[in-house]
Amino acid sequence: MAVHCIVPARMGSSRFPGKPLVKILGKEMIVRTMERAVRAECFDRIVCATDSEEIAGVVSRAGFEFVLTGPAATGSDRVSAAAQALGLDLVVNLQGDEPLVEPSVLRDVASALESHPDEWVTVACPLNPAEAELKTVVKVLVKGDYALDFTRSVAVEDASRWFQHQGIYAYSRRCRDEFSSLPQSEVEKERSLEQMRVLGKRPIRIVQSPFPSVSVDVPSDVAAVEAALTRVI
Repeated sequence: MAVHCIVPARMGSSRFPGKPLVKILGKEMIVRTMERAVRAECFDRIVCATDSEEIAGVVSRAGFEFVLTGPAATGSDRVSAAAQALGLDLVVNLQGDEPLVEPSVLRDVASALESHPDEWVTVACPLNPAEAELKTVVKVLVKGDYALDFTRSVAVEDASRWFQHQGIYAYSRRCRDEFSSLPQSEVEKERSLEQMRVLGKRPIRIVQSPFPSVSVDVPSDVAAVEAALTRVI
């Protein structure tokens, strides 16, 4: 079955306004992220879903497809709207602040989605104990192949029980339609974690990755990503 990649991007991030267009070694982050999706070589289409003409222009000039969406409560709501407009079924949602995502992980996620289209799929990687209480690093509690809970902060003494959550989701049309039909839950809003809307209602399968996540959540993360990218280059 065909699997597609949609990268949601908006200008109005509360923690980092204009984040998708921040330059990472001279190139916009949204472009770097989409280039990583290309390297996975597993997607029929790679599309940016955005509410910004400016982001759309940057993406288009870089040779990528985009779709303009209206306001959306979360990235998954934006991806759902874009996928519906494009008539897509199986979709990997690669959040636009993952310019160092490993292409092999994207392939693993796409494969898991093909095998389990009635489940959500997402990624967990090792948690650095030093980041246990850092709220910009999302944590996931895993049992077997599934997520039990997500949170933004855990006690240092409990860090070994948790993984770091990486900004990738994958789901079928059926799962996205279900998600979009549900109201935002109180715990979703409290934690600012969209996956809490479906946790306990639909299985969330975990693809475990050995690669630490190096994403951009706040401006101070840019230097770390540039340093990591320099080592990769």
